[in-house]
Amino acid sequence: MIISLVNLCVVGSLLSAGVYMGVRAVRERGRLVRFAVVGAAVVIAALLLAMSEALISQILDHYYPHAARPAPFAFRVSNAFAALVWEFALLGTAFSLIDATNLARERERELALARETASKAEAAASAARLAALRYQLNPHFLFNTLNAISSLIVTREYGPADAMLGKLSEFLRATLADNADALIPLEDELATLQHYLEIESVRFGERLEVAFVCPSELNDALVPSFVLQPLVENAIKYAVAPSAEPVAISVEAAADGESLMIFVEDDGAGGEASAKPGTGVGIANVRQRLHTLYGSAGTLETAQRERGFVSILRMPLTRRFAQAPAA
Repeated sequence: MIISLVNLCVVGSLLSAGVYMGVRAVRERGRLVRFAVVGAAVVIAALLLAMSEALISQILDHYYPHAARPAPFAFRVSNAFAALVWEFALLGTAFSLIDATNLARERERELALARETASKAEAAASAARLAALRYQLNPHFLFNTLNAISSLIVTREYGPADAMLGKLSEFLRATLADNADALIPLEDELATLQHYLEIESVRFGERLEVAFVCPSELNDALVPSFVLQPLVENAIKYAVAPSAEPVAISVEAAADGESLMIFVEDDGAGGEASAKPGTGVGIANVRQRLHTLYGSAGTLETAQRERGFVSILRMPLTRRFAQAPAA
């Protein structure tokens, strides 16, 4: 009896491991293949264990005979097989369920990892697009400013040219230090814009009039860095530069529900309609950056008025410091 029990434990464990290996081997195959392989493994395991049990019983009967006539070997095997095949079938079913659960969990982990990798790749690609768009403005702006300085030098206006060059250096130090895809408080963006306007004021003097209208509660509203300068530059290029009369440019911020709206408006006679083909880099760039950052929630609309031109930016209203809820 002890020998038979040891046989059941040792050989049964080995054969059970074999059934499990069969389940694992076909875990990613079709349902029919899995059923056939697991069924065959169950039958073979039950048959081998039944044969080993029958053999041990026959050996024990040979060395320790008793009054009853020993049963034939085939009869013993068939009896043991009939009892054991159901046990191995239950084991095979349990192993299949456990392995299917483990496989599903592995697929979920792989899917989660793939999503995380895709999310990081998308974030990196988005940051690269934003950086490319942001840095696209620097040579565009720099070319225009250096061209203006060159014009002042040609006309022997060395004092204004020197002043403009000095302010350009200060402006570039401030803007190039910023993270290209960063969101910054609106008050900082307006301060950067003021630096730019100081450069242009050297060239245009009293012909350039600027007004900022920004409620104090919107100072900490977050906006893309360097987003307003291209619009003001557009107004200067097509409204201030061609005009012999003073032109007023206003930059106004307002909250509209959950959105931040910024209006850049001039009262000049020019505008986008007077731009030559291929010169709309600034407006197209700003529109692309807003879409990249905010999707459909970030827009830039432009309109030619009877006198003047207006650009209207809309983006989600987010703040540097979240406001505490009202008591």
